[in-house]
Amino acid sequence: MAHSQLAYNRDRARQMAHGTWQPWADPARARGHVTKLLQVSTFQAIGKAANVGQMTVWEIANGARPVIKAETAKALLAVKPADLRLQRVDANGAMWRLRSLMAMGHTSGRITRALGASANIIGPLIRGERFTVTGSLREDINRLFDAWWDKQPPRRTPAEKTAARKALQRAAVNNWPCPAAMDEDELDLPGYKPAARWRYACGTGIAGDDPLGKKRQKEPQPGRGGGQADRRTETEREAWLINGFSFISAPGQTNPDSLKRTDRHEM
Repeated sequence: MAHSQLAYNRDRARQMAHGTWQPWADPARARGHVTKLLQVSTFQAIGKAANVGQMTVWEIANGARPVIKAETAKALLAVKPADLRLQRVDANGAMWRLRSLMAMGHTSGRITRALGASANIIGPLIRGERFTVTGSLREDINRLFDAWWDKQPPRRTPAEKTAARKALQRAAVNNWPCPAAMDEDELDLPGYKPAARWRYACGTGIAGDDPLGKKRQKEPQPGRGGGQADRRTETEREAWLINGFSFISAPGQTNPDSLKRTDRHEM
């Protein structure tokens, strides 16, 4: 670290002597590059590959910094998708599984809660705005699909009835087919698009609220500092990695303002 700082200081002094020192850069180009990298990676992985802080990457991607250090921009622009060695998989099959569950009346909110995930992941995934997901999230989606594929959501209250109706309307407008109408042999092939259209399906029963046990995993554990659970599920870690510190008022999640910044020297 000391050697790197010494080399940096010498290089800076040399450039200042020649009048070529340009410490600041417009973040627009770096922001565009990071946006492309986020299609296949996470804030954390990009920051690690560029040797800059994860919060720095998040702020640049979200336009929170009017200027950045030239060296930070250079480091981010040097990162290639091949440098981001993450165990991620194509999201197409996961997207259609979730869409087909909505065609049974399950809302994106109910799906998100059952997965123990963040709406910042599941919403864009259903809309087709995410191209890859982690293997652990895809496994959770497959398990949820297996549990709910032939089940309708409960309609115990007026609110639940309204939510189910809106989910059905959304699926009908977009012609998202029910699970039984999809070809499972081809579902996980990149680019797969079901030929079937939306049709109402009554299912064989009512789907449980917590088929994956995500809520049980979040229950307070005895003897742990007042009973607060301190372990995140795999799907929650997916949310943390992809969205950095962008959670907003979600139960059990950390507010970004309370996080210790480790990259204050980076602009």
